[in-house]
Formats: sequence, C-alpha cells, structure tokens
Amino acid sequence: MMTINLELLSFGVKGETLIWSIYHTAFVNFKYLGLSDGIFWVKLQAMRGISLILPTYNERDNIAPLITRIFSALVEGEVIVVDDDSPDETWRSAQELCRKYPRLKVHRRINERGLRSAIQAGIDAAEGEYVGWMDCDLAMPPELFVDMAQCLHFFDLVVGSRYVVGGSDQRSVLRRYTSIAINILGRRLLGTKTRDLTSGFILSKRSVIQKFPLEGDYGEYCIALIFRTEASGYRVAEVPYRFIERTSGSSKTFDTLTGFFSRGKGYLGMIIRLGFERFRK
Repeated sequence: MMTINLELLSFGVKGETLIWSIYHTAFVNFKYLGLSDGIFWVKLQAMRGISLILPTYNERDNIAPLITRIFSALVEGEVIVVDDDSPDETWRSAQELCRKYPRLKVHRRINERGLRSAIQAGIDAAEGEYVGWMDCDLAMPPELFVDMAQCLHFFDLVVGSRYVVGGSDQRSVLRRYTSIAINILGRRLLGTKTRDLTSGFILSKRSVIQKFPLEGDYGEYCIALIFRTEASGYRVAEVPYRFIERTSGSSKTFDTLTGFFSRGKGYLGMIIRLGFERFRK
C-alpha cells in the first residue's frame, strides 16, 4: 500500500455513468491495479508512446511555456505543433525549441487553414500508441495528460471535462453559459453520456481515433468524434479539470453574441445532422 493523490473521476461507460470517488491522499493497492512499482512507475509508463498535437495560430507568447510544461511530464513520445503560418510566427518560436526538445516536430502549413484540419494533420503524422491534443492558450493544464493516459488502461478515449464533478469553467459568463447550452442540447439529441461534448481536450488510443476521421470546420468536430466513439461501443472516460481564461492572445472561439452566432451555428448544425443520423437508424 502507498499514498497517492488522485482527483474525483467520472466515467461514462456503455450507456451508464460510473463514478469513481477517489479523494486526495487516497490509499491504493498498486498490485491490485496491476501497477506494481508505485506512482513513479505509473507516471513513467503512462506517458510513454504518446503523440500530443498542438494546433496553433498566433500563440507565440504561449507556445514555449506550453511545450516546456508538456515535456516536463512527457517521459517518451512526441509533440507535434501544426501551425497555420501564424502572422506572429508562432511556428518560428516552436522551431527554436527543437534543439532543446528533439522529440518536438513543427509543421508549418502555408496553404491550409482550420482547427479541425490541423488536428487531423497531426493525427495522420502521429507515431505514438496514444494520440491527444489540447488548446494552446494555457487555458488547459497539460499535466492532466498523465491522469488521462492512466485511464487508457481501462478506456478507449479520454476527455478532459469541465462538466463532471471536480471540473469547472472559469471563462466569461457568455462563453460559459453558451457552452453549457450547446452541451445540454447535444446530450439530449444525441443520447451521449459524455457531459463535455465540446471539450477539445482529448487523449485516445490511436487504433480508435484512426477509425473516426474528424468532421466539421471548427470545434464541432469534437461532438461528432465523441458521438461516434460512444455509438460504436467504445469506452469513454471524463477526467475533470479547471478551464481558465487565456492570459495572452485573443480567443479563436467567441467573446460576443455576434461571435457566438458565427461559430455556434457550426456546433448546432453538427448536433442536428448527427441527431437525424441517430434517429434514422
């Protein structure tokens, strides 16, 4: 027996919600879990063979601190920056770190744009057994990938979630409540058990993620990915985290009602399309 620090986790599994209430300083028998050599061994193994994708556009001030934090947790594996030829030369800031981090790869896309296609390009280039991605504005904690990777011993896709116990959304009221509304609508129409359908904070077995090419134009890809993963019988887990406001740069989503209707129609359109698809079956 030994002491470790675990968060409260909520997992949606095959139509049911399984809640594991494991509080701080919980006592866990690693032999029982099949993890026999303690917490260092767990973290070491969890972060091997991972490909993490960072889709960037004008994130020059954030990219170096983010990469540094990732490699402090990533024992083996790779980080793939896919930059859409940022005017602030985010790609150049990332390239300058390649000598320090040999497992860092930077792809500068000249004639292609878009969040969904950038993530898909990273997936196609990934070599790790596990593939994940996150926003690059420091609003999401990259250290959470350690816990997410451990979950992949038991699940097929893991979502960093704002909407399970222990998670929260610290952004503006407009962005927080429009996100909640989209997620409630998505769960009702699509019948999913995952609570954060628009997370964008994902880690998956590569064998699973390769079966579901990303759909859509922007963040709505995440709704389709989770819907298809659950519908195909794969196990999806949610790990809570606190989503904060970016400290540098500008949001790529929306801060105003005009921005909501511009971006939000893509989310709503995806939910409606998948809803029709679900009920036709």
